[in-house]
Amino acid sequence: MVTIKDVAKLAGVSPSTASRAINNNNVISQATKDRVRKAMEELDYSPNYSAQNLVKRQSNAVGIVLPVRVNQDALGNTPFFMQMIQGIAGVCTDNGYMLSLATGRDDDELLKNVQNMIRSGHIDKLIFLYSKIDDKVFDFVKKQTVDCVVVGQSYVTDNGNAKFVDNDNRQAGYDATAFLLDRGVNQITYAYTDMDELVQAERYIGYAEKMASQGLVAQTLNLSSETREDFKQSVKAYLIQQPQTAFVMCDDMLAIHLQRVLKQDLGNRQLAMISFNNSVLAELASPSLTSVEIFPYQLGEKAAELVLAISEERSEILLIPHQIIERESTKIINEP
Repeated sequence: MVTIKDVAKLAGVSPSTASRAINNNNVISQATKDRVRKAMEELDYSPNYSAQNLVKRQSNAVGIVLPVRVNQDALGNTPFFMQMIQGIAGVCTDNGYMLSLATGRDDDELLKNVQNMIRSGHIDKLIFLYSKIDDKVFDFVKKQTVDCVVVGQSYVTDNGNAKFVDNDNRQAGYDATAFLLDRGVNQITYAYTDMDELVQAERYIGYAEKMASQGLVAQTLNLSSETREDFKQSVKAYLIQQPQTAFVMCDDMLAIHLQRVLKQDLGNRQLAMISFNNSVLAELASPSLTSVEIFPYQLGEKAAELVLAISEERSEILLIPHQIIERESTKIINEP
């Protein structure tokens, strides 16, 4: 059986140095850490983290808190969250940390799962993949002695020791609206599902600011309907009032649902739209979606670096840039 002494011997260091390198101790140089990890790979050595955690009363696991609407069954169909988790996993794996997911069918169940994570002593680092107003889960976590990073924006002044990684979603909403206006559209609707999610609210504010700057009226369409029939009826009723509208959609998934209703239920209509996340679904949509790339993999990487104290970032919030990727859904504006 391979031991830490075998790893230390192959790496040319003492067992204590090898142990500190495995646990990403800051006093160990990166070159030494790399030698130890290479030795671990050559010897196929896996540390007994459970035993180490019991001795040190520490954890080598990072908890990922998913929003209630993204449960385990739907996770594989939500590329945005999967890409963020992949970014987090890459950084955590490189630094000897495992991942644990917290999900829930409602806020109370999610809160209970996060409480169990923390109180069991298995998790002392958490990454929230969402931010929303009056979130009882975050309100609980910020009072605990855990490291916390939120992918999103703060809604309060007292965030405990939490840090934030986000895009400038207000600017992204502004830019998406300007993109449509620049192509000759002046009747634009913002479609959303939940304004309590700060990312959706911020994109709306940016949209509304750009519309107001042009003397245009901001219009919204709530598409939070749980059934396809309710969704269809909401869209149909709205388009009777606003038949010539184009859409800024809060994300790719919602845009694809709208495209399907327009095609299958409303006479194969095509309306210009721009969405957010630039997932693989945006390319596969029909017509393919113009979408705002927000770099979820990079969001995940930076969140992990912050929660593991690897990043040199000192400000409370780290912003990741965005980029508009044009496809067919906005090119139809100029078609005869």
